Amino acid sequence: MISRFVIKRVFQGILVIFFLSILSFAIINAAPGDPATALYGPMADRLTSEERVRINKNYGIDKPVTERYIKWSTNMLKGDLGISYLEGRKVTDILKERVPNTLILFISSIMLITIFSLSLGLKAGFNEGSLLDKFVSAMSVTFYSIPTFWLGLIFIFIFSVHMGIFPSSGIKSIDGQGGFLDILKHLFMPVVVTVIAHVSAYARFVQEKVKEEINSEYVTAAIANGMDKKKLMRGITKNALIPFINYLGITIPSFFGGSVMIETVFSWPGLGMLSVKAANSNDYPLLMGTIFITGILVIVSIMIIDILELILNPSLRRQVN
Repeated sequence: MISRFVIKRVFQGILVIFFLSILSFAIINAAPGDPATALYGPMADRLTSEERVRINKNYGIDKPVTERYIKWSTNMLKGDLGISYLEGRKVTDILKERVPNTLILFISSIMLITIFSLSLGLKAGFNEGSLLDKFVSAMSVTFYSIPTFWLGLIFIFIFSVHMGIFPSSGIKSIDGQGGFLDILKHLFMPVVVTVIAHVSAYARFVQEKVKEEINSEYVTAAIANGMDKKKLMRGITKNALIPFINYLGITIPSFFGGSVMIETVFSWPGLGMLSVKAANSNDYPLLMGTIFITGILVIVSIMIIDILELILNPSLRRQVN
């Protein structure tokens, strides 16, 4: 049953990636700029028309868009995403260096967000009217309204510039000999800012779901029949957990979208920072590669969330059957 569900999700994911590749390829190729501009920057204006044509021909830009897409997608199936204009290296080689860094940031953040959101949301929901309940409600408005960019700059100023505790950029020190602990120090601020930017909304969501469950008819009836309080709380927690997982899956794309800002602020060498660099330098093969790989990561993440929800939700399993 789960295998059929997974196969269906994989098929849907392939379709989404296919349409994403067409859309992104069309938009990128409609944008101004060419390999000559990416390679020579402001100096490209000094190139003769013949030189520009020759450069574009070397990169296949003289061909029709449809022909270029067919060639790109065919090569992509072979694991070839082209050559970066700016770096002159295979896009796949560049992505192999950046994808692990984005995954480290994403997985660390999502784990902490889940832990803190459930801890705060459940505690606040079960203690309506308490100080924690009011704090979670206020926190969801306060932190959600602060732009991630400004929050990142505040952390850099306090913990890096003023206190000098944590490094403000990169994934490891210049000497590169800090090892695992050095990476953790560099990871601290990007992860904390990501968690603060998201945990308030998720905790608020869990808080409200718990309150809805507590005020539901089945809980009222269970209390009237003298059901054990701990058993009742476990049931409420499980019923609040299922919509939380669903909500987490829906908002997964925003994590990867927000990573562009986080990675840029902290100079974290991941896909987000790479996509900004590629866009600014008109490096379209590299930009296309980052969009494509990010799309795959988003779809795989959502698929994992869907499978987890299927395991925890009996009613969903019945629907699938």
